[in-house]
Amino acid sequence: MDGKIKLVEHFFILNGQTIGTSSFAYQFPAESKIVYEVIRVKNSTPLFFEHHMERLMNSIRILNFELPQLQTIKEQIKNLLDKNPIAENNLRISLIYKNSSTLDTLIYFVPSTYPTEIQKQEGVEVKLLKANRDNPNAKVENTLLRETANRIIAESNCYEVLLVNDQGFITEGSRSNVFFIKDNTFYTAPLSMVLGGITRLVVIDLIGKLGFKLIEKPVNIHEIGSFDSAFLTGTSPSVLPISKIDEFSFNASSKALQILISEYNEAIKKDISTFKGKPI
Repeated sequence: MDGKIKLVEHFFILNGQTIGTSSFAYQFPAESKIVYEVIRVKNSTPLFFEHHMERLMNSIRILNFELPQLQTIKEQIKNLLDKNPIAENNLRISLIYKNSSTLDTLIYFVPSTYPTEIQKQEGVEVKLLKANRDNPNAKVENTLLRETANRIIAESNCYEVLLVNDQGFITEGSRSNVFFIKDNTFYTAPLSMVLGGITRLVVIDLIGKLGFKLIEKPVNIHEIGSFDSAFLTGTSPSVLPISKIDEFSFNASSKALQILISEYNEAIKKDISTFKGKPI
C-alpha cells in the first residue's frame, strides 16, 4: 500500500473494478494531479450526493481537464455501497490525472473520525495559520498545507486550524469552512475566497429558511473578539461549535447556533430518506 493513502472497509473501486482492500497496490504516477471529493456515508447513503458530484465536476472544469462520465462514477459508488454496506464512514473519490485527459478513478473508504458528544456540546478549540490556497475553488490536493495543518493540530492538540490570508482575514479551515455569529447575524467568507464546502452550502440555505441574516464577508483577525459564537462546517464535523480561537472564547450553546444545528440534523434525515426512495 502506498504510504500516502489508507483504506478501510472491505472493498474499493479502481477504474470500475471492485477489488478487495487487502489487494490494494496502486502506485500514484509521478507529477499527477488529484481532484477529489470526500463524502460522508450514513446508513449506506452518501449524504448530499448530488451536491458533491456537482462540485467534483466544477473542480475539473476550473483546471480545464477532461471531464469523466459522471453517470459512470455515480454507478460505481452505488455498486461499492451495495457490495460494502456501512453504518457510517467517509468515502473518497480520487480522480488521478496523469495529464489533462488521462486519468485513473479510485473510490475508497478512508479512516474517519467524528466529533464526540462532548465536543458537539461544549465546542472545540482551533488555532490560526497564515496560509493561502493556490486555487480555493477547486478541490485539489495541497500536500504542504495539509502537512503544516496536521503538525499544528498535533502539537497544540486543537481540532482544526483556520487559514488567515495576507490581509489578515480568516477565510476557511484547513478542511472545513467557518462561520461567525453576532446579534443573530451569521458571517462567513464569500465563495470567491474559499473552497465551497457542501455542508457550507446546506447551512447557508438553512440560515435563509430560518429567517436569519447572512453576510458573506471574511472576518479580520482583529475583529474576532467582537463575535458571540463561531462554528465549523464540513463533511466530518457537520456543524460544530467553536469554543476557542487562539485566546478568544465563544459561546458554544447560543440559541441561533443550536437552532441551526437542529435544522441541519433534520436535513440529514430528509436526505437519507430521499436517497433511499422512501416517503419523507
